Amino acid sequence: MTFHAVSTFNAAGLDLYGRKMAATFCQHWPTEVPLTVYSEGWSEPLGSAQIVDLYISRWLARFKDRHRDVPDAHGKARREYSFIRDAVRFSHKVAAVIEADRTTDADHLIWIDGDLFTRAKVTLADLAGLAPGAAWISWLWRSHTYPECGFYILNRRHPGHAEAMLRLRYLYDGGRLLELPQTHDSYVLAHVVHKMALPWKSLSGAGAASMEPAEKGPLSKWFVHLKGQRKYRQ
Repeated sequence: MTFHAVSTFNAAGLDLYGRKMAATFCQHWPTEVPLTVYSEGWSEPLGSAQIVDLYISRWLARFKDRHRDVPDAHGKARREYSFIRDAVRFSHKVAAVIEADRTTDADHLIWIDGDLFTRAKVTLADLAGLAPGAAWISWLWRSHTYPECGFYILNRRHPGHAEAMLRLRYLYDGGRLLELPQTHDSYVLAHVVHKMALPWKSLSGAGAASMEPAEKGPLSKWFVHLKGQRKYRQ
């Protein structure tokens, strides 16, 4: 069972949390698990991580160009900003996952938010326990809303994997994304899972009832997720 981890962040994110994310990954994760960080406008080595320019993704460039002046694609259709409609901002995460999936041969692809730090040793046995098993995805399920997608694992050997990735990309490249009620990455990923009736595994444990299942559930053994304003107080 093999794994490949992926993340992305812009230059501001690099300064605020990216270096620490990469450093704690390199410190605590098995050397057998490579980390690819997709750069959004910066160039800097981060330990053993592979750094790749995210803008090799042509469909991402097309998507951003088409929606450059569309307020609803930037969470600005109404008077107050709303992240749930900021499709452009969250498209970078989706593009990084799709690009990493295109270039890896690993059995499993692990998404890690840039503000999720590793605080304890992670073993291959730990990852095997967190992996989806026969399901397509293991994620931070929330019982009352869309999942928290700061950390999830895709089973690339699942028979529905290739179609799921195509559907995910087509929502952006095919021009249908803004038809969804919400357009951030967590909602979009859940939309694909539910449309295809893909099996999933929860990593939330008792944290499924909270807004922060990474902090309130089993993943807190290994990780700290500095969501929102908390990243400014680290």
